[in-house]
Parts: sequence; structure tokens; C-alpha cells
Amino acid sequence: MKKIYDIVFLSNTPSFYKINLCNEIGKKRSVLLVLYGYGDEAVNTLLNPDETYDFDYYFLFEGNSSKRNKITVFLKLLLLMSRIKYKKILYSGWFVPEYNILSFFTSRRDNCLICESSIREVSFTGIKGFIKKKIINRMGVVLPSGTLHLEIFDSIGFKGHVVKTGGVGIFYKGDKGVGNKKCNTPLRYLYVGRLIDVKNLGFLVKAFNKNGKPLTIVGKGCLEASLKQMACKNIDFKGFIDNKDLPQIYKEHDIFILPSKLEPWGLVVEEAIYWGLPVVVSENVGSSIDLVKNLETGLIFKMDDQSNFDETLETLENNYSYYKNNVDKVDFDQRDLMQIDAYVKLVDLK
Repeated sequence: MKKIYDIVFLSNTPSFYKINLCNEIGKKRSVLLVLYGYGDEAVNTLLNPDETYDFDYYFLFEGNSSKRNKITVFLKLLLLMSRIKYKKILYSGWFVPEYNILSFFTSRRDNCLICESSIREVSFTGIKGFIKKKIINRMGVVLPSGTLHLEIFDSIGFKGHVVKTGGVGIFYKGDKGVGNKKCNTPLRYLYVGRLIDVKNLGFLVKAFNKNGKPLTIVGKGCLEASLKQMACKNIDFKGFIDNKDLPQIYKEHDIFILPSKLEPWGLVVEEAIYWGLPVVVSENVGSSIDLVKNLETGLIFKMDDQSNFDETLETLENNYSYYKNNVDKVDFDQRDLMQIDAYVKLVDLK
């Protein structure tokens, strides 16, 4: 007899925040998580066969995802789908050809598209745009992460169900302690993430070279050496810090900055707010409307506009207590429940 799942979740690699999300959905619905390997698309969790999860999982390929044979993976996917029954299939975006092709073999009513890309980075021009529209039109349900993601489907007149999830997964949380911490004098700024071009760190370093404010940069990447070479003494590079040790880093700082040229969502923005830091993000950060503007947890600056960036920092510093109070009011338990509920209710959509 074929095993029946409420949800088959087709994803890329086992990122920790997706694993946490599947565990929570799995407490209310039967879930099969399908993956095509391990890779650097996100911070991966090593799935251990000896551990207990609230979902089943299956690897179409268990090596480096970038080295997978797409034809072999697709054939394994077809075989897997023929051996199970399901109510809904979740497709993680439109970037995986094996999954895209599968959507033309399955019922549109059962197909659900998770969209973590925002309108800032998506174009529907040319052949690639044509293909994206075709894939989207194979979906009965779309699940945009936030406001800027929802605009994609408004722009093309999508006719199916639209369910905004409010996030891209569930990050690790910990004990924040009792009471509010004292602010540093001067206020200390923090960046956490990869040191790569799309994060716009050259702009950030130049800005802090000029203003002299204390900035800590946490992470590794191909730009590390060049950024260190150009940085003044007020900028401190910490290198890679394990996820479990990041809370202490957040607690030692006052304001988080994410200056990305493109950022589909920015889970690190959620982490920073959770640990009590008002945030400054570029207009191209996908969560900027939902997490920053709507909740008034910080400010948004215009991309690569030095004058606007300086004004943004000054405004936040002059009104720090206002933004800090808003940060402290954010209910992450409720946000998580809303995100989980969005997936749980999918099964009942016709």
C-alpha cells in the first residue's frame, strides 16, 4: 500500500530554518521533505537517520547539490512520486528544473509554489520570464513570504489561491534573559552574513570608514581579505561564528545593518529583532516592509545612497528608544504560529 502524505515538500538543501518549519508542520500534518543534496544555498543541518523528526525525508542525491546529475535526480523524483500518495505538493520556487518539470505532470489543484523572491529581483521579460509565468500557471496555490513577494503575483494577475506565510522558516530561539540590556555608548552596529558582493559590504565599510562608528562584521566569504584591507580600525571582523554562539554577539550590540543589493527575505533580520536590535536595511531586502516598516522596528535606506544612509543612521540614533520599544514588542511565538498555520491549512484548500 502506498504511504499517504498531506504535504510533499520539494526543497533544495536541508537548511536549519526549513527543518524547524517542517518539524512544526509535521506535528499537525504528515509531511515528506524531499531534498537534492547538501550545498551552500543556506546553512545546512546534517540530517541524522538516528534522530527523530516529525516528518519523513528523502534525498534524491546525497552529495554536493551543485554536482548532481539533473536527469538522474528527475527520474528518481518520478519514481518516488509514483510510490506515494499526497494531497499537496510544495515547490520551493522556480529555480529547480527537476521540480519545475514535475509540476507539468501533476494536478494544478495540488501544486503549491513557495515564493521567497521579491518583486525587487524578479523579471518576467524574455524567455526566462515566459518560463516563470508557465510554472506559476501550473500552481493552484502560491505562498509569498511577504508584501514584496505578493506583488509578483499581483503584477501578473495570478488567479489561484494566495496565502502569505510571513516568513521563510523558523530560526533557533533562546533565552533572552530578564529585562532590557543597557545600550552601549556610542551605539555599536552589527552585520551578520556572508562576505560576498551581493551583501553590499563595500558600501558599508566605506560608510563606516567615514563616520567612525563602531561596526562588527561577522561571517566569512570571498571578499573577506579585500574588506579587511580597506577597513579602518573602528571596524572589527569576527569571522565565522557558530549559530549557537550568535545570541551573545547580538546582545553585545545595539543596531543591526543589512545593506544587501538583493536579499530575497533576510532571516537574519528576524534574528536581530528577536535578540532586541533595531535594524537598518536597504530597500532591496525582501522583509523590509513586513518586518521593518510595518512593525516600525527600524528604518529602510535607499540603495547605495550615501547621504540617505547617513541620515537614516542619524534618525535611528536620535529615536533609538522608540524603535527599541517596538522591537521588544514583536511576538515571535505568534509569528511562528501564523507561518505554521499557513501551511497546515493548505490541505483543506480546494
